[in-house]
Amino acid sequence: MLLQISWRNIWRNKTRSFVVICSIIIGLWAGIFILAFAWGLYQNNIDDTVYRQLSHIQIHNPLFTKENESKYTISNSDEILQKLQSNKNVASVSSRVITLGMISSPTNASGIKIFGINPLVEKTQIVLNENVRQGAYFETGKENEILIGEKLAKKLKIKLKSKVVLTFTNIDNEIITAAFRVGGLYRSKNISLDEVNVYVQKNELVNLLGLQDSESNEIAILLKNEEQLDSMKIFSSSLVPKGKVEDWKTLSPELGMVIESFNLYTYIITGIILLALTFGIVNTMLMSVLERFRELGMLMAIGLNKSKIFVMILLETLYLTLMGCPIGLLIGWLSVNFFEKHGINISMFSEGLAAYGFSSIIYTSLDNQKYMIVAIMYFITALLSAIYPAYKALQLNPSEAIRKI
Repeated sequence: MLLQISWRNIWRNKTRSFVVICSIIIGLWAGIFILAFAWGLYQNNIDDTVYRQLSHIQIHNPLFTKENESKYTISNSDEILQKLQSNKNVASVSSRVITLGMISSPTNASGIKIFGINPLVEKTQIVLNENVRQGAYFETGKENEILIGEKLAKKLKIKLKSKVVLTFTNIDNEIITAAFRVGGLYRSKNISLDEVNVYVQKNELVNLLGLQDSESNEIAILLKNEEQLDSMKIFSSSLVPKGKVEDWKTLSPELGMVIESFNLYTYIITGIILLALTFGIVNTMLMSVLERFRELGMLMAIGLNKSKIFVMILLETLYLTLMGCPIGLLIGWLSVNFFEKHGINISMFSEGLAAYGFSSIIYTSLDNQKYMIVAIMYFITALLSAIYPAYKALQLNPSEAIRKI
């Protein structure tokens, strides 16, 4: 009987019930969409960091990570590369020579990090060629060609084909000065790195540093499936027993922290929205109770006890929640899937986002577990919001309520 009475009660004032249902739908949709947008923002940054900068795994000489001196190398890197390339879990692998130095133009100078790379390999490793905005990606065949970021070029007040001078120390601590010609300008999604990282051909930098052809400062490994990360770290360690093998989470700990703390973000973001939703439900249900003082008093007078009155109010809220939650979940899921394919263009904030390594197009993303967490939290909140209005109904005095106008 209570089930039937509660169901009829919510449709006695259709406008009020519709407002509550819409509040639940909008609140649930907003919670899901904000979480999907936030995770899409971070996921985009993580993917860009892994696939365009770090790769899944990097191998270094332990002293190189401490001292940042190019003399600390991995020997026999060519042999190691061949073994890694033959592994079925590896999508791409490259070796690099790295040194710190200074770049000078006729008008300015700046500190930089010089990467000696194999241009062909890096096309599949970090897709560096896709970031070139002006000029070409090492297509002239000249050994003294250099690729620099647009932001660095602006700082140095140079353009394509300008001459720059690199200054750094070789493995014997001798100061080396070499002239290079700007063959291309690139712009990545992380403009802070564009101002620091420059790229030259590996064989040219190897000769200038005085290294052997088989020596490298860094071996970067890109995997086909990140689920193989732990097993590939073990395999890499077996190939370079004295090397330091690190995955991208170790190399970029701030991104690892984002992933670990996102569950906390889920509860915080959802909790804020739920707080607003709670006030709305409490206010609406309390009005419903206050408007029905005479009716509730009559029910108590004819023998309906207080516990059943309490359950009736809860059931009314339960019905409204059960109608709102599935619709809110469906709209949220459709919104997330639509923008997962088409993306959200926020290019008006592109410069600020690029300073922190974020893309101007965000693709929303959310796993199924988060949908369930948000739905359960909304369901519980809706029921808890009905407790106070139901409690107020229990405070009624039947004889007084019946006479109330």
